[in-house]
Amino acid sequence: MYAEWILLFNFLINVALLKFIEAMTSSTIPIWRLVVSAFSSALIAIVFYGHILSIFLCFIVLIGIAYSFRFTALLLYGRWLVVATLLVGGLLTALQPLLSSDAFFVYILLCVGIVCSSLLAFKLGWMKKLQQIVQQRFITPCTAQFLHEQWELVAYIDTGNECVEPISLAPVHFIAFDAVQSSMTPELRNGLLAWDEARPYELSMFATQHQKYIRMVAISTVQKTTTFVPAFRMTLTIHEHTYVNHYVVFTKSATKFPQSAHLIAHVSVLTNS
Repeated sequence: MYAEWILLFNFLINVALLKFIEAMTSSTIPIWRLVVSAFSSALIAIVFYGHILSIFLCFIVLIGIAYSFRFTALLLYGRWLVVATLLVGGLLTALQPLLSSDAFFVYILLCVGIVCSSLLAFKLGWMKKLQQIVQQRFITPCTAQFLHEQWELVAYIDTGNECVEPISLAPVHFIAFDAVQSSMTPELRNGLLAWDEARPYELSMFATQHQKYIRMVAISTVQKTTTFVPAFRMTLTIHEHTYVNHYVVFTKSATKFPQSAHLIAHVSVLTNS
């Protein structure tokens, strides 16, 4: 009976490793291949227990069956298997004194739970790091000028921002109000603070010289509703390109922009970057 428990334990660990490889490489393993691969590798580990070649054979069988024994697959997916195995093996070895249990089934559940949790944490951390690296490519200095006011900002070019002013179809950008509030003239700052989204078309709180530069644009909120906000026509300089008559919305949202940017730029900026 002890051998069956060990077989089950190795099988579950192999399944977790293969699902981890799937997630990290965006690949797909047919369910029958996943089961056969995990079981075959677990069985080999039992049959050839203690043999020095068993580790190498388990590695070949696990990746080979799952990915059709392609040489390129062994190189591509095999390295992720090595990373995951080292992570899992080191973690279980370190926690071994804390995992002792009279019931072997409970021990298996604890180990499998730790393996799955650690692999998930690694995956999430890796994906977040990759996202930050990709986002860095879209970070650029920006100068925003409105009448006699000018702000030096950090812009993030958002490929998902396709908002335009409905009449001119000019691009709309978004500036974090907190980033420029202290350097605004009192007239503009007080107007923005007094504006009420419940009465969006009431613009009397803005100075007369500001009102002629305002257009109302529709944006979608996080609650999937549409609201109208004032957008200000101004000039922006991004990637040494000057954009005249673009519009900017000052957002008071507490949500932080990616990479601590101050401005979310329209996707059209990419065509000139």
